[in-house]
Amino acid sequence: MTPRRLLFLLAFLFHVASAAAGERLTLNFNPDWRFIKDDPAGAQEMTFDDSRWTIVSTPHTFNDVDTFDNWSTPGHRGEQIQWSGRTWYRKTFTAPAEWRGRKVFIEFEAARQVAEVYLNGRMLGVSKTGFTPFGFDLTPHLRIGEANVLAVMVDNRFMKDPGTSQANPNLRQLQADVNKTIPDRIEDLQADQIPWNNPHWHPAHGGLYRNVRLYVTDPLHISLPLYSFLQTAGPYAYATDITPASARVTIEVPVQNDRASDQRVELQTTIVDADGRTVLSQAQTTTIAAGASGTFTVSGPLSSPRLWEPDYPHVYRVVNTLRAAGQTVDTSDVPLGIRAPRWDANAGFFINGNHLKLHGWGQKPTNEWPGLGAALPDWLHFFTVKLMKDAGGNMIRWGHCAAGPAQIDASDRLGLVVDQPGVDGESDTVKAAWQLRAQALRDIVIYFRNNPSILVWEGGNQKVTREHAQELRTIVDTWDPRGGRAYAHRRADAITAEFMDVQVGTEGGREIASLPVFEGEYDREESPRRVWDTASPPNFGYPEAKGMTYQLTSEEYAVNQISQYVRKLGAPDHSGGANWIFSDSTSGGRVPAEVARAGGEVDGVRLPKEAYFVVSTMFRSDPQVHVIGHWSYPANAKKDVFVASNADEVELFVNGRSLGKGVRSDVYLFTFKDVAFEPGEVKAVASKGGKVVATHTKRTAGPPVALRLTTITAPEGLRADGADVALIDVEALDAKGERVPTFQQRVDFTTDGPAVWRGGYNSGKIDSINHPFLDLEAGINRVAIRATRTAGAITVRATAAGLTTGTVPVLSHAVAATDGMSTLPPARSPAPLPAGAPRHSPFTSAAAKPARAAAAPSASAFIARVGYTGPAASIVHVETGARDGRNVYVDRDYTFKGLPADLVGADWIQAADTDQGYSAVDLIELAVKAGSVVTIAHDARVPAPGWLAKQFQATDRAIEIDGQPMKLFTRRIDTDTSLTLGSNADTAPLGTHMYVVLAASAR
Repeated sequence: MTPRRLLFLLAFLFHVASAAAGERLTLNFNPDWRFIKDDPAGAQEMTFDDSRWTIVSTPHTFNDVDTFDNWSTPGHRGEQIQWSGRTWYRKTFTAPAEWRGRKVFIEFEAARQVAEVYLNGRMLGVSKTGFTPFGFDLTPHLRIGEANVLAVMVDNRFMKDPGTSQANPNLRQLQADVNKTIPDRIEDLQADQIPWNNPHWHPAHGGLYRNVRLYVTDPLHISLPLYSFLQTAGPYAYATDITPASARVTIEVPVQNDRASDQRVELQTTIVDADGRTVLSQAQTTTIAAGASGTFTVSGPLSSPRLWEPDYPHVYRVVNTLRAAGQTVDTSDVPLGIRAPRWDANAGFFINGNHLKLHGWGQKPTNEWPGLGAALPDWLHFFTVKLMKDAGGNMIRWGHCAAGPAQIDASDRLGLVVDQPGVDGESDTVKAAWQLRAQALRDIVIYFRNNPSILVWEGGNQKVTREHAQELRTIVDTWDPRGGRAYAHRRADAITAEFMDVQVGTEGGREIASLPVFEGEYDREESPRRVWDTASPPNFGYPEAKGMTYQLTSEEYAVNQISQYVRKLGAPDHSGGANWIFSDSTSGGRVPAEVARAGGEVDGVRLPKEAYFVVSTMFRSDPQVHVIGHWSYPANAKKDVFVASNADEVELFVNGRSLGKGVRSDVYLFTFKDVAFEPGEVKAVASKGGKVVATHTKRTAGPPVALRLTTITAPEGLRADGADVALIDVEALDAKGERVPTFQQRVDFTTDGPAVWRGGYNSGKIDSINHPFLDLEAGINRVAIRATRTAGAITVRATAAGLTTGTVPVLSHAVAATDGMSTLPPARSPAPLPAGAPRHSPFTSAAAKPARAAAAPSASAFIARVGYTGPAASIVHVETGARDGRNVYVDRDYTFKGLPADLVGADWIQAADTDQGYSAVDLIELAVKAGSVVTIAHDARVPAPGWLAKQFQATDRAIEIDGQPMKLFTRRIDTDTSLTLGSNADTAPLGTHMYVVLAASAR
């Protein structure tokens, strides 16, 4: 063992030992996986030899080498020519002796598209959503003090539509054809049968493309927000009764006792503001039975809350500390943002009492990048969101699947309102695919319900059936009833509108007049960054796109942004919304002269187009002015000059000579007709109220003489973790150091040192990925290198014919990791708050409510009417036709199993299992029809409450729910009867199931 590895091991063991007393240990599990782009038999087994596999670190994708490199496929079908299939990741690690007697969980932030997870040859489960975090309890199969093998099969086979040359194929018919192939059971659903796993909507970049981590906890611990496979929800923090003067903060903290004995437990909850000051602290104590779970509810007033909003995104930190026998056994942090959103059909959007026009972008959650695919370090996700914020954006619509933790965290801290979907393409779906979609929304709501930036849960990118809309709305109401968030669909109709609070518009549309609207997709036109205008070399327009769907030059595309925004979102009753899309994407392109859908305000490597600067003049509130284009034209060129500004007037100067004031249109556009080019400079001077508020100058560049390289890294530099990235901008400069905007020429690169060349792309050339050469476009391009696991000095050089070579040093820093585990979390970019909190006029928070239709008559043959007074009243309802495999509760995946013959086909009240501790003498009131038998299934772990023993006859029968015996009590109903049923127990215990009411025929 080398001295360095010994040092790493000692440091790692020190951290492990420091947590051995009981505190939670969170480990970065990203480094040092073994990977193969193949499907060898037996790869899940411990004895399998993976010594020849490639060593990689997550986030990782195996499609970084074959994306952004083919022409956009006609028919909006996205990038179809890329590798797909079954692949394997394996990691061998030792569980230290200090973990004996503790719980060990693994979390994957997502995997595309299907992931089978094995530990020591035992399958733990299969995740198929592609975009939701999921996790497993490793403890039952973990070998303490010995080698363990975690193996993950990842399958990215994706759905391929039949070939078509249509610009807008009949997607409804395509989806109908797909629905015919979908099986009944999720177990049988294959990767290429999942509707949203289609390049129409999302680049099919396979792999463990987000972070992986381990949690080591005491058996007595706060649960994780990973519902699938673990069936746990984690803490839930929210604020109600919000005013500028006060707010009531509530934190629900679920605790699991997997110790062998009952435990007397204390929970200390502390709320800390962004400056590290404690603003609220409370403690509670209770006893939790062995093998049971319980939920603490901590609530208290907070004076003068620091409110979260886009201009001041203050985030509190809620620290939950669990103690038993005087010792800390677990700690869990969650964010809390206190904000009061309000949507108004006649006045738009308000937050914290103030009107706010939303303006921002839609963006793919893959966030794909040429040469890197969808596998990006967290700081690079932040980099993209920060570009939106810098341009004045205040909202993001993630389309059409859920954004990941790094993207949502960036939105929280930078202040962008988020529309967060579950998983979707652009249609309803059926059978197993629908079950998977509904489960995914549940998991997303649970995982992200503490993030303040999320103000909308999007049920779908297209309308669905009434039953499906109701099911998704029920999921939101069950798991986030107090978060102050709205529920929405795009392409709404009267059926889905029944369950919606707001609607997601398209290109300025508004389907439901009575509902507030925010825009989801406006300005869906396309243009590449490399094309300037009709007067600029080397292209002189955009001839390669002639006759194609979009033929806009960069100038035309930029000018178009203004009318699109003003005319489609400008109405006073419109809430504003999202430009589609922010960065050029390989999904859904419509111009086959491009290797991407060039509809972004930045290109694939996030270099801004002129459109980016134009939207900044509209989205930002500080004075802005921007001359669209450049000032390096051929002699005798004459053209219209366009200037964007949020000022009242703009005057244009060429070499100091005034050309007068521009003709204003669409509020923000100022046009100067037939301007003759003169070498020198053009300057726009913007005024408001007769006072100069902003200027912008562009100068004529001379001949190119040199290349300049500039690096962009995470704040602390490049990490030698095998997954981190450094970006390098390459510019062609004239003798004065000005970029030459019309330079388009090949540049060759060499890389020395411990790094992997990832390169960049050329937007109008195929097969430009991963080569050590690229063309500069409009005088600049951006390339990437990936760190290896070896630290050290890296040098990147760029050469081009006739230009001075550019050189830049990059230093990668060592990262301690032992057995593929590190105590160093992923790099996180800082986001300091603006100076001075805003002042607010008086307001009172009002939660959004759905536009509910009148309740339909009961479909039950036995239950005529039911009333429910518990916390989950809005979602509890009667279900018909009980049978094995159907869900018992509205909020759990516990199913009926082994129902006796007399209860098969029964109707039942689908209550909320989480209401098991709620106390009410009239929890359920129901009218039962004559000739029925009512059966109550009651948890055998708790004595029958008085109302149950008095009204019903105990039997010697029981059914099982989630492995727990539920004793059956019955009552025959001979005449139409009303029943009043009370609480689950006279003394509410923790960790038991809610009783179940079933009704069947007495015959």
